[in-house]
Parts: sequence; C-alpha cells; structure tokens
Amino acid sequence: MAKFENVQFEALGAFIREAIKDPATMEIFRNGTQDEKKDLLKGFMNPRGKTWDEIEIIAHFDEENVVNIAFPFTGDVEETVRTIAPEVGPGEDYPFPAHYKFDPNAGSTVEEKKANRLRGYRCRLGDYVMSRCR
Repeated sequence: MAKFENVQFEALGAFIREAIKDPATMEIFRNGTQDEKKDLLKGFMNPRGKTWDEIEIIAHFDEENVVNIAFPFTGDVEETVRTIAPEVGPGEDYPFPAHYKFDPNAGSTVEEKKANRLRGYRCRLGDYVMSRCR
C-alpha cells in the first residue's frame, strides 16, 4: 500500500463528507481517470517515497449490506514485524493505540518485549482491517 505524509486529516475529512454527497465527485472516484482522482486528493497529502505518477487510486464504497475488507500489503506487515521483533536483538518500540488493555512495548527481557509487540501488532492488524471494514 502506498503511504502518505503531511496528511491534512481534518481537511480530508471535510472533503470526504462533502464528496459522498456530491454525485459528480463520486462519479469521478467510480469511473474517472487516475489523474482526475489524484487531482481531487493532491491538496490533502503527499505520497511518501513515491510520486503521484507511481501510485494508483482505487476507491471502495461502503454499502449497507456489503463488507469491504482491505487486507494490508504483505511487505508492509513483514517489514514492521522485522522492525519490532527481529530475529536478533530487542527491536524498536512501536506506537500502539492507547485503548489496548496491555502495554505492547513492555517486558523485562528481549523475548517478552518481542512477544508483547507481536501481540500488539496482531491487535493493530485487526484494528487496521476493521477500521476499513464496514
């Protein structure tokens, strides 16, 4: 999955709220060209480590009785696992949501820390899928 930086979350949220009420904007996201879709989003964020020309925008539309599941890109998941729980060494702390009922970065040994981070990351993957699954 392409990642973004400098995301203007509030402005993007306002845009989305208006866009879903506007049939013309929704038509662009459903059937428009990549350039048209990107032009609508460019003011809200920048691709991280890529150019707009390198990415593709695919819009998914929630419906009352349809479940859209977005599975994360395997490369992103495995890169994160290697970072937070590498085969050798303690790995890096990882920012987890505050609502988790345990501290995923806790542990008195390297192995405990890795186990907690992996548990937290499994929760994070569930959060990721469910936040995009409606």
